[in-house]
Amino acid sequence: MAGARIIVLRPQPGATATAQALRANGHDPLVTPLFAIEPVAWTPADPQAYDALLVGSANVFRHGGPALADLKGLPVYAVGGKTARMASDLGFRVRGQGTGGLAAMLPMLVEDGHLHVLRLAGEDRVDLPASRLAIDTRIVYRSRALPMPDALREALTGPAIVLLHSARAAQHFGTLVDSAGIDRGHISLALFAPALVDAAGDGWASVRIAAAADDRALLDVVATLCQHEAGRQRAKKPETE
Repeated sequence: MAGARIIVLRPQPGATATAQALRANGHDPLVTPLFAIEPVAWTPADPQAYDALLVGSANVFRHGGPALADLKGLPVYAVGGKTARMASDLGFRVRGQGTGGLAAMLPMLVEDGHLHVLRLAGEDRVDLPASRLAIDTRIVYRSRALPMPDALREALTGPAIVLLHSARAAQHFGTLVDSAGIDRGHISLALFAPALVDAAGDGWASVRIAAAADDRALLDVVATLCQHEAGRQRAKKPETE
């Protein structure tokens, strides 16, 4: 987006990974996470009571602590590649990897005969549809919302592209913008998935959704917004003799 600031709001370490990808594409993003990920004390589970682990975020393995060690004998069904890689790096056996969210993985568990499932999750999590599975959930981490940093408030006084990776982030960002009296009309949103649209609300300069739930697709959205805004800025320039 010509003349606009590209802003990354996701928590660390994901924010740094996204920023590095943006820099590799020639951008200079502002990184100002609006959430801090922190562990939650949780009761260790008896691995003998379950057939498999269902994991929706790599944060489970970052913040789950020593109680995870007793669960390494259970196959892991991971929501995506990053979560699967972290599970493997820690010595877990990855049996399944999804691409369309946790709900899309439930039939995979049923097909494999893993009907008693332990779900390791964050405090803010999606509800799963009813199925043949018996799913117990342990909360092992939380995302703590942060106030708007001064650097972000300053950046949002002009045109900006904001990358949003979760519905909670979209809602929190919108609330912060409105509370600060910032005009939504010069802020464009690059959304990680369609589920973020309702949380983001209306009034933004532009809202685009990634074609797939990964950072590469989100960067394609950023490129499209850049081209769109560059054309808009050229059209606004006065003609000269």
